[in-house]
Amino acid sequence: MSDKKPLTIITVCYNEKEAERTCKSILNQTFQNFEWIVIDGGSNKEILEIFDKYKERIDIFVSEKDNGIYDAMNKGIKLASNEWLNFMNAGDSYFEDTTLEKVFLKNKYKDADILYGNCRQYRDDGSSFLSAFPKKLGYLFWQSNCLNHQAAFIKKELFNRFGLYDEQYRICADYEKYLLYEKEKCRFKHLNITVSNFFPGGVSNTYRELADAESESILDKYYPYEYKTVYTLKLFDKIPFMRIKRRRDNKKYSLVFLKMHLISWNYAKKEYN
Repeated sequence: MSDKKPLTIITVCYNEKEAERTCKSILNQTFQNFEWIVIDGGSNKEILEIFDKYKERIDIFVSEKDNGIYDAMNKGIKLASNEWLNFMNAGDSYFEDTTLEKVFLKNKYKDADILYGNCRQYRDDGSSFLSAFPKKLGYLFWQSNCLNHQAAFIKKELFNRFGLYDEQYRICADYEKYLLYEKEKCRFKHLNITVSNFFPGGVSNTYRELADAESESILDKYYPYEYKTVYTLKLFDKIPFMRIKRRRDNKKYSLVFLKMHLISWNYAKKEYN
């Protein structure tokens, strides 16, 4: 009987002050049949002391200078031993202590290559909102969204077949890989549960302009025949009435007339005590 575990959790860190939040979340999971790999980019003594507190549970710990988050994630992939990979990077956490139990205790997922659940996202002021992802993905989703890698479980086999994260992308290499998987008809399966908590401070939020530029170039690569809006015409400089769209391969343009709501008003219902 094989004692192989179903899951490897990869935690990437570089001087993340909330690293212990991640460690506690992983240690508190009611399902513990997983391998835990920590790839640290050479953090300061304070952060290394946090991981030292959990060394009995960490299966592989590496602390050395790297070339960015995807270099670190690729190191973790190479070291991982199990079928499914989850990137729970330092600072973030699982939604609840029973999350992994819900995903792996009874399910085998023979019909899936990528599992993805919903994600609770927090703002700087402490408020939050739920990113509830659709069951079916496609251009309408990808043109303005991405799956949170904290809330996704990816078969290691996919990295063996299609390569590691492309490190030419500093922010959006996971986004690029998801679109490649879809192009190659890999099987995405939505888990109707909230998997992770995502907190502000990630590189995609910090370098928004670069993230937008990378995601546009990736969409051009994988969806060349889809259209993007390049200009919106407005009536009286206020009311949008037409969009000029360009195919992503730059070979065609399209004019789209919009429905105009010229008159609108609000009705306020009075409340009585």
